Amino acid sequence: MPYDAILWGIALAATAGLRLFMPFLFLGAVARYANVPAPDMLAWTASDTGFVLLVIATLVEVLGDKIPAVDHALDAVATILKPLAGLILPAALLYDLSPEGAWTLGIIAGAPLAFGVHATKAGTRAVSSATTLGVGNPLVSVVEDVLAVVLLILTLLAPIFAFALVVFLCVLAVRAWRRVRRRARSARQTG
Repeated sequence: MPYDAILWGIALAATAGLRLFMPFLFLGAVARYANVPAPDMLAWTASDTGFVLLVIATLVEVLGDKIPAVDHALDAVATILKPLAGLILPAALLYDLSPEGAWTLGIIAGAPLAFGVHATKAGTRAVSSATTLGVGNPLVSVVEDVLAVVLLILTLLAPIFAFALVVFLCVLAVRAWRRVRRRARSARQTG
C-alpha cells in the first residue's frame, strides 16, 4: 500500500481547500526542482507552459484573496472547483497503482475534505467580514496562505505530520462548528 501517496493526496486535497492552484504548483515545482516525478495525470504541472500558468494562477488567487470584494467572488467560484481539485489530487497520486482505489479515495476523502476546508475558510471569512467590515479579511487570508505553505512543506518533508495537521485542523473545525450551532440554538431558545 502506497502510504506516502495516500498521505500526500490527503494533505494536497486539504491544501486545495485553502488555495486552489497551490497544490498543483507544488507538484510541478517538486517535479521540476526536487526530482520527484509528477503523477502521469498531472505531468503537465511540470511542463514549462503548465508551470508558468500555475505560477500566474496562484499569484492571482493569493493576491486577489486580499481584496474583500474579489475574495468573495473567488470563494463563490471555488465552491465547485476546490472539491474537484480535492478529488483529482489524491486520484492522480494513486492512479498508476489502482485506478479504482485512486478514484475511491478522491471521491470519499479528497473532495469532501477540500470542500470542508473551503466551507470552513468561507465561514471564517464571513465572520471576519461581519465583525471587521472586511478590514480583517486580508489578515485572515495571510494566515490561510501560511497554513497552505506549511501543509505543503510538511507534505514534502514529513507526510505523516502533514496528515496529522489536517486531522487536527478538522477536529478543531468540527468543534468550532458545534460550538456555533449550540450558541445559535441557545440564542433561538432564549430569544
